[in-house]
Amino acid sequence: MIQVSLIAAAVAAFAKVTYATEQPSLDPPKFELVVRPPFSTLDRVERYRAGEATLSSPPYRFITTAAVTKRYGDFGPRTEKQSDSHTWSVAVYATLSKKVAAAYASRKDGYQLKMTAGAELETPDWGSYMVARLRRKQFSWGNAVSFLSQFTQDAALYAPHNGHLKYEVWGVTADRRYTVIAHISVSHPKLGRWEEPESFRDYRSLEALKRDPDYKLIERCKPEEFTPGLIAFDRMLDSLRIQ
Repeated sequence: MIQVSLIAAAVAAFAKVTYATEQPSLDPPKFELVVRPPFSTLDRVERYRAGEATLSSPPYRFITTAAVTKRYGDFGPRTEKQSDSHTWSVAVYATLSKKVAAAYASRKDGYQLKMTAGAELETPDWGSYMVARLRRKQFSWGNAVSFLSQFTQDAALYAPHNGHLKYEVWGVTADRRYTVIAHISVSHPKLGRWEEPESFRDYRSLEALKRDPDYKLIERCKPEEFTPGLIAFDRMLDSLRIQ
């Protein structure tokens, strides 16, 4: 009888821990991030509860599906030229994204995982037509995937260029209570600029885009060739501590 009682107690305790781990928090998470120059320009924080609009600027309106805290900043001085802008964002959602967790666990590429549709944490969600340079990584707070994305409002699939190219990191914390979504606008000295459309190449198929020389460039070049360097952004993100 004592043994049965102990087993029942153990099962109840496990269920309680599992329930606490999987249930999303109602309050926006609190976290610390070590941000040093030149990443520290115009640093700010925004907090939202589930169901609130994270962006309301017609025709765009995005609603978060979970409590979230977002921190924003710029790498270097802010500029009006889109190709020279390096804005960044780190968002911590108080929920486990099964899509993000599956992206790390799988060996499929970003297109097979339908990462172009976004992380599915906001409605609608930001997406992109490109998921290049997919890598799986470990951070001090958990596991993640990183990749290069690009999105424009046009129907065309433009070759990678400075002005819309972003480096993104999607991850889940080790305790599986939080999802981390980070991105920064990056540039490469050998890519064309958004302000110089005469140099653009656009495609009607993903396979054609993948054959573009600039797509191959961003897939294979060293991470420090970008501005800012991808490793430098990873180091900042590695300092994330959720309270």
